[in-house]
Amino acid sequence: MMTRLFLLARAGGVALLAALALGGCERALTSFDLVGNVAATAPDLIGPERLDVVIPATGAQARLGPVARNGDVTVWQTLDGITLSLRQGVLVGTRGLGDDLMSADAEGILRLLRGTAGDGPLPHIRSRLDGEDRTVFRSYQCRRSAVSTDAGLRRVDILCISPSDRHTNIYWLDSRGVIVRSRQWIGPTLGHMDAVRTQ
Repeated sequence: MMTRLFLLARAGGVALLAALALGGCERALTSFDLVGNVAATAPDLIGPERLDVVIPATGAQARLGPVARNGDVTVWQTLDGITLSLRQGVLVGTRGLGDDLMSADAEGILRLLRGTAGDGPLPHIRSRLDGEDRTVFRSYQCRRSAVSTDAGLRRVDILCISPSDRHTNIYWLDSRGVIVRSRQWIGPTLGHMDAVRTQ
């Protein structure tokens, strides 16, 4: 009889813990307004901004919140732990996507966006891991291929070329020069991501 009561109490405790955990996940989803594929512990956000991201090649979409800043690099995270690192809005790293961008030099891209380098070309170095966990570096020459106005925002297209591939990133900047929307290349497997910054 004592064993039976113990088992019933234990089952009730497990059910209570599960209800509390699920209730906590729901609160995290509504209070942080983040979206991901797996409910997890909500990240400690450092600001009210959000980044809505879509990766067309995979159909993945998520809302990310800022979790860390180091100088002018902001790390954005989903509820399921995927992170994007952006330097003043330019993608410099990803983690948790599978074919991650390990690092990217953003200085030349930022100079092209500000117009302090003319139309370029300027060097742009990117690194990622190959299938055997070896770091692969790729060097590009990037130049501004177009500047226009789109829905009240300044649109800047930057074409980057290497001996083996090419891609075009598109940035939309507000009147302060802040990137509020972009289409940036992650890598050969994932292709581009579309990102919109919201408050």
